[in-house]
Amino acid sequence: MKKFFGVILILLLVFAVIRIATSTYENMKRRDNTPVQERETAIGETGANAAITPISVDAVKGITAREAEALCYDFMGEKDADTGFAFSFGTSGAVQRGEKQYYVIRALWLVNNDHLSYIGDFFVSADGKEIYDGVVSGDTYEMMDLKWKK
Repeated sequence: MKKFFGVILILLLVFAVIRIATSTYENMKRRDNTPVQERETAIGETGANAAITPISVDAVKGITAREAEALCYDFMGEKDADTGFAFSFGTSGAVQRGEKQYYVIRALWLVNNDHLSYIGDFFVSADGKEIYDGVVSGDTYEMMDLKWKK
C-alpha cells in the first residue's frame, strides 16, 4: 500500500512540474503574440557582433533599478494568471550592448507559497522603453526577443 501511495505522489509531482512549465510557456507566448518574423530581437537591434558587457548598476544612466523592476511588474503583473503564483523581480546587474545600457532583472515566482523558483531574466533598457527576455548564466548574457516597447 505504501508503494502505491509513493507512485501516486511521484505522478502528482511530475504532473505539477509539467503544468508549471506549460503555464510559464503559455504566459510568455501570450504576452508576445507578434509573428516571429516581425519581432525585433536584441541582435537585430544592435548588430550581430555587438558584445554584451557587464557594467556597474551605478553606471547606468537613465531610470533607476527600482523603476526597471516596476516596469517588469507592469509588463508581467503581480501574479501569474494560470497558477496564481506571485512574481518577484530583482536587479541582478547591468550590461551594455553597443551604445545602450540595460538593467538585468531576475524573474522568480513563489511556488505554492513555499519557495521561489527562477523563471528567466529580463533586460530593461536604461531609457525605460524596452524589455527583452533572456538568460544569464555566470558571465554569459543572452538577450532574446523584444517583449515590450513603449
